[in-house]
Amino acid sequence: MKKNVLLLFLTTFFILSCSSDSSDDSGDTPAEDTLVGTWVLTDLMIDSSVNDDDLEFGKQIIAFLQGINCDLVTFTFNENSTVISDSKANFLSINVGVGGLDIPCPTESDVVSSLWVLDGDQLTISTEGEGDQIITIQLDGDTLIIPGESIDENNYAGADAVFTRQ
Repeated sequence: MKKNVLLLFLTTFFILSCSSDSSDDSGDTPAEDTLVGTWVLTDLMIDSSVNDDDLEFGKQIIAFLQGINCDLVTFTFNENSTVISDSKANFLSINVGVGGLDIPCPTESDVVSSLWVLDGDQLTISTEGEGDQIITIQLDGDTLIIPGESIDENNYAGADAVFTRQ
């Protein structure tokens, strides 16, 4: 189970470092301006018809870490079309003790710099040494949603990664 949760966070980091926000074509502000800022993973929404213990456990871990002011995954989209991803997922440690679960906030993180382009709801992330990734996103004000199918269609169908602008 621990391996599956770690895989969930590693996969989330990989895809999220290759994807992020959406656009709003309805206003006078260019779509890219709505994406600029810092976004933090704050929730994992799971479709009510999905019964997956690993997804539920991942949701609980994110909620616990948010409760101790620990940002597991952060994206900073800059006006110059660069995005910096900062993920502590690779350094997550889940300890089981007499008092229950203990999940300390990791002190180390992986930082990746990429380029981003937003066209409608299609976010393209270009990372050196990797192919471009195109992700269909939802952006509603200060909430960014990335479908689980974009992360891993076989394991995260029915779940959405939710990011909140800081």
